[in-house]
Amino acid sequence: MRLSLRHLLCSAMLASAPAVHAEPAGTACSRACLAQAADQVLASIVAHDPGAVPLARHYRATENGVPAALAMMTIWHTATRASDKFYVIDPETQNLFLLANIAEGTHQALLFGRIRLADRKITEIEFYVDRSRSDGGFMFNPNGLAHLPAAWTQNVTPNRLPDRATLLRAGRSIFDTAIEGPPPAESCRMMENGGPVAEDAEVLKVIGGDAPQLPANPDGSVPIPCGAPPIRPTDPDARTDIVDVQQGIVVSIGTMSGLVQPYLITHPTISAFVPTSLGQPYLDLLAAQHRTGRYEMQPELLPTPASITVAQMHRYYDGKLQGMHLLEKLGPIGARSPWVAAR
Repeated sequence: MRLSLRHLLCSAMLASAPAVHAEPAGTACSRACLAQAADQVLASIVAHDPGAVPLARHYRATENGVPAALAMMTIWHTATRASDKFYVIDPETQNLFLLANIAEGTHQALLFGRIRLADRKITEIEFYVDRSRSDGGFMFNPNGLAHLPAAWTQNVTPNRLPDRATLLRAGRSIFDTAIEGPPPAESCRMMENGGPVAEDAEVLKVIGGDAPQLPANPDGSVPIPCGAPPIRPTDPDARTDIVDVQQGIVVSIGTMSGLVQPYLITHPTISAFVPTSLGQPYLDLLAAQHRTGRYEMQPELLPTPASITVAQMHRYYDGKLQGMHLLEKLGPIGARSPWVAAR
C-alpha cells in the first residue's frame, strides 16, 4: 500500500506525542474541570462555534427561557468578547453558575446562568442575557462585574465559612418567607444585574418601609442594604441547587409576577418591574407623586403585567450575609421556566 507524505507526517506526529490518559467514563468533574468546561463554553460563544462545546449526546438548553439547540441561540451569533467572568462551582451536584460581561460589537450585555455536567459532558445549559435596563427589569451595569465589592472577591479561610446544609437553608430562605436566613453584615450592599443598587431617596422612603437608611451617594441616591424583608417576593417552585462551599456562595432561581410600572423620577420617564408583593406601596408612591403636579406633563408607560426570573446569588461568612446579587430577566406575564416544569 502506498502512503502519502501527509499520512507519514501525521503518523510521526502521533507517535511522538505524549500519551493522554483520559478520565474514565462516569468520573465526576472537579472544581477545575467544571471551570474548564465553563471556559470552553464562553470561548465557543465568542468564536461563534457551538460545536466546540463538550456536549453530551443528549442535552437540554434554553436561552432566556426558550428551548433551542446551541447553534440557534442568539448569543452564539452576536458575541465578540467575554470578560469579567465569575463562577460559582458546585462539584457535588456538578453545577456551575456563571456571570460574564459579553461584548456584542460596541454594545455590552450581561450573561448569567447555569451549566450542568454528567460524565464530564455538559447535559444542561440555562442562559439568560440582559442587553438593557428593560431586559433586567430595572438596573443594568455589565461593566460592574470588573469592580465587584471586596465581599465577593476576597479569600476567606474555611473556619469562617458555613457548611453545605447552612448554605442550602439560607438559599431556600431567599424565596420562602417561612425560613429565616442569616442576618446581613453592616457592610453588605445589594447588587442587581452587575452593579450596586441605589434608589432615589423619595422612592426608597415609600417602598423601603422600615429598612435602615444609609448615607446618600454624591448624586443623591441612597444605597440599598442587604436583607430579606418580610414582604419579599416568594416562589414555592424556586430552585436551590448550586452551592459553592469553598466560597460560601449559594444561588437560588425563582420566578414571580408583577407589573412593569412607570418610574417618574427621571426625565424622560423610564420603567421598573414591581413584584406583586411590593405593588401597593409602589402605587401609593405614584399617587403621591402625581399629587405634587411635578410629573403630570411627562409621558409614562401604562402599568403592564409581566413575569421575571431571578437568580439570587448570596455570599455568607462569619455567620452573616456579606454579599447579595440579583440577576434578573424580564418576560411576558405567566412565563414559567421549563426547568421547573420538567421537575
